[in-house]
Amino acid sequence: MTLQATPPVEFAQLEWREMANDDRYVIRDMAIDSFTLSETQLRAGQSTRGHAHPWPEVYMGTAGSGTLYLDGDEGHPLVPGSRYIVPGNVHHRVSTETGVTFTCVFEGPRR
Repeated sequence: MTLQATPPVEFAQLEWREMANDDRYVIRDMAIDSFTLSETQLRAGQSTRGHAHPWPEVYMGTAGSGTLYLDGDEGHPLVPGSRYIVPGNVHHRVSTETGVTFTCVFEGPRR
């Protein structure tokens, strides 16, 4: 396996781009080389629509408390420090009673 090094970057200097801001959530994305870092602030009592796509995605809880559902399963706690790799082609969605912030990483731009 070959690891490709990229030039150092100051995280604070990277630019976030707001993708959505409504009654349900705030989503902002940042491009880092060939990857997208996406932060979602899901408001209390809300749920994402859910979706599936062919590429894997990493989910990480950063604040609050929510539940990550995969293909309609019983759900997995999405809390600060939790991490999940969602395989490609698996339907996934997040819901919360009290509000949750999570970060996702996936290859390529938002499609």
